[in-house]
Amino acid sequence: MPGQQRGHVLLVEDNQPNQILAVAVLTRLGYRADVVDNGRDAVDAVVGGDYAAVLMDCRLPEMDGYQATAEIRRREGPARHTPIIAMTASAIPHDQERCLAAGMDDYIAKPVMVEHIREVLAHWIHGEAAATPADRAVAAGSVLQRDRLALLSKLDAAGERPAVVARVVDAFLTRVPADLAELRAAVERGDATALGDAAHDLKGAAAAVGSTGMMRLCDELQVLPSAAVATVAHELVRRLEEELERIRGALEVVAGRTEATR
Repeated sequence: MPGQQRGHVLLVEDNQPNQILAVAVLTRLGYRADVVDNGRDAVDAVVGGDYAAVLMDCRLPEMDGYQATAEIRRREGPARHTPIIAMTASAIPHDQERCLAAGMDDYIAKPVMVEHIREVLAHWIHGEAAATPADRAVAAGSVLQRDRLALLSKLDAAGERPAVVARVVDAFLTRVPADLAELRAAVERGDATALGDAAHDLKGAAAAVGSTGMMRLCDELQVLPSAAVATVAHELVRRLEEELERIRGALEVVAGRTEATR
């Protein structure tokens, strides 16, 4: 319902491609969105504002999504309860349980889909019935890259060479070299923790454009034990770079950087 105002939502997300995508989805659904990129600003915004709901990434700078949610709950007290929905790239049950334990009300799996956001906000803001978080996670996990880009194209009302798609893809292609450099540096240091964090960030960006190949490789890097960093991580990062080159041409066509046959 693009023409209707369905509520004021706070988006807490530090990944620019995901920011662009989520705001486009929210706008398409008729919601007004404010954006902050760290947990500390999220706490200040919620406590000082009047939001119908919060979409909260879990891994954030300064204060992560779990800490921010706990602090919001502490400062709101018993008289107020703003619905907080986690946006997580992880389908691990432990992480999902951690979201609820921190005081979040629900969670949706990345990559975020229009129907999932429509459903979860309709439930928490407007009291409508919704599918379970587990059902949404399974559906998100089965999305293919082609379906993802087709979905993104529908977010642009103008129709011709979608502006939203171009912005998401441009943001992705702009940030990925730095993400890959961070991965290589973590491998050289043998730092499994930094490697996992960098892989999580890159997976979030890859999810925004629907690159299932890059997402799978990031998953492998995230669970790599310290003893395997020196022997396995180099190869996984090399395959990530190859996967990026494999999809780059298609993404640039979608973004309108090169000419394509329509």
